[in-house]
Amino acid sequence: MADNNASDNSSGKGANGRGNAAPNKTDAASPTVEPTVKARRSRFLVAARPLPGVQPMAVDAIATTLNNMPDVQIIKQVKPSGFGALSAGGGGGGMPEIVVAEMDPARGAALRASAPPNVIVEHDALLRHADDLSMAFNNAMTMQPGIGIDVRLRVAGANGQPLPKATVYVYGLGFPGQGVTDDKGEVTVTVFGGPLETIQAIYVKPMANYWDRMFERPALSDGINTLQLQPFAATFQGFPGAPYVGWGQQLMKLDQIDPSLTGQGVKVGIIDSGCDSSHPQLTHVTRGMDFTNNKDGASWTRDTMSHGTHCAGIITAALSGQMKAVRGFAPMAEVHALKVFPGGRFSDLIDALDQAIARGLDVVNMSLGSSEQSELVAHKLIEARQNGVACIVAAGNASGPVQFPGNQPSVLTVSAIGKLGEFPDDSYHARTVVPNMVAGAMFSPRFTCFGPQVAVAGPGVAILSTVPGGGYAAWDGTSMATPHITGMAALLLAHHPMFRDAAKTRNEQRVSQLYQLLASAGVRYLGDPTREGVGVPDLQRVAGLSAAPQAGNMATASAAPSLGNVSFGVPFQGSPFANAFLQPQTIHPALLQSFLQMRNAGLI
Repeated sequence: MADNNASDNSSGKGANGRGNAAPNKTDAASPTVEPTVKARRSRFLVAARPLPGVQPMAVDAIATTLNNMPDVQIIKQVKPSGFGALSAGGGGGGMPEIVVAEMDPARGAALRASAPPNVIVEHDALLRHADDLSMAFNNAMTMQPGIGIDVRLRVAGANGQPLPKATVYVYGLGFPGQGVTDDKGEVTVTVFGGPLETIQAIYVKPMANYWDRMFERPALSDGINTLQLQPFAATFQGFPGAPYVGWGQQLMKLDQIDPSLTGQGVKVGIIDSGCDSSHPQLTHVTRGMDFTNNKDGASWTRDTMSHGTHCAGIITAALSGQMKAVRGFAPMAEVHALKVFPGGRFSDLIDALDQAIARGLDVVNMSLGSSEQSELVAHKLIEARQNGVACIVAAGNASGPVQFPGNQPSVLTVSAIGKLGEFPDDSYHARTVVPNMVAGAMFSPRFTCFGPQVAVAGPGVAILSTVPGGGYAAWDGTSMATPHITGMAALLLAHHPMFRDAAKTRNEQRVSQLYQLLASAGVRYLGDPTREGVGVPDLQRVAGLSAAPQAGNMATASAAPSLGNVSFGVPFQGSPFANAFLQPQTIHPALLQSFLQMRNAGLI
């Protein structure tokens, strides 16, 4: 722990308190000393808390107080866009202006402890997308001493072509090694703790267009070892040019509604890592803002995490030219990509929600969360709902209680559900299955958060969608489940008679009606409301939406060719891998636990 008295003088005040450092008589004889690494400072949100009968503190007074504190730097002020009075029924009780300040953590803790009742002080915590909600690494595998061993690997696809930019994890007796393949598909990963014979598993996560794969107890040589992956084209008929509806969309009956129902006229926000609008199926996404880059109006299209682009494909991917691998729920909706990853904080989320209100968005997808709570974010979520913005939020992937802000009553919280038979048994997807949480073909994946706040469940295992660069990837998570519900919400808002004419008034009642309609269409598969709420919404259970004949013009997963003799439209019937994911895994239990925890912590 760093000594608090040794904080840096970034405010310009010297050690003598007069703006200049005290003279050092030995400077001439002293050698030059490089600056030492100092303790990292933290950001805090400071704002007035509206209380009955108590005069709120003016933001100028708050800023002045902070400016007078040594080593406190004001980073910015988050100003609402003027909708606060409307959200509070005209009483002026809307979102307060927030001061974002950087300071020593100890000073921040003291400021929070000493704050009067009419002032809010809270940590401006980093946001995480819902598939990166951290779970503590429990050191199930302790680092073993020894000399590092280089494992030379080559990742190849169909016909042996190299697969660049694939991430490879090698698990030995110590912590796993990691690397990314070069243009030749090759990578050298260094691991510690023993010779090649002690390598327990290798996990490969491709960049796009291939299934991931876990190689257990691999037989490795000192030379280059080739790891071959299976392309999506071997599983999905005509990929990526043939129209396709994912297993989750089939479960929700998207393939059985009138194809003219496309979400036209509805405004959808995606608060995430941006969206690569150059993807052939997402070129219609033309609106956005980057809150990690001073609210830039162009850099939201650079999605370095791929997460926002994947969510966007589930919601709004359009069948375009030769690219039809994904059919979004609402391809004609007006989509706004509001970028808060990577590096975004609570203050950026508040800014993004305020922008959603200002732009008059109807529904917002929030595949994100935090292990910390925020009264100010909770306040803004209430304000959004009162202004007619429906916020649909991921429950989280920490395998525990629902994360913030999914635990707030103002939002609709979504858990994940999976289906057997929609992934290879040697993929990571198979390791999300817990035998005692399987009901028929459906299961509650081990990663999903749970609790009484879960309203509905969405498909969240082996979900195929768009990623930057024009490719596709199959991912797991409540991040993938949430846009399924957001996409259905967009269809209901655009086409259900409940939201026509007078019902289009932007208020809390409209949001409540939307949530009730989604809940009324729920189908339970697991029998556990803490893991699935009222179930997975089914479009055919919504009165007022016209249905098309079941034999539509869009291909379904059941029509896809098999992988070997494995049908991906039904569980692995007739396959040598049948029910393999329900049997005890050969992988070492400590390794499996370590792998799952690193996956949940966003390290994989």
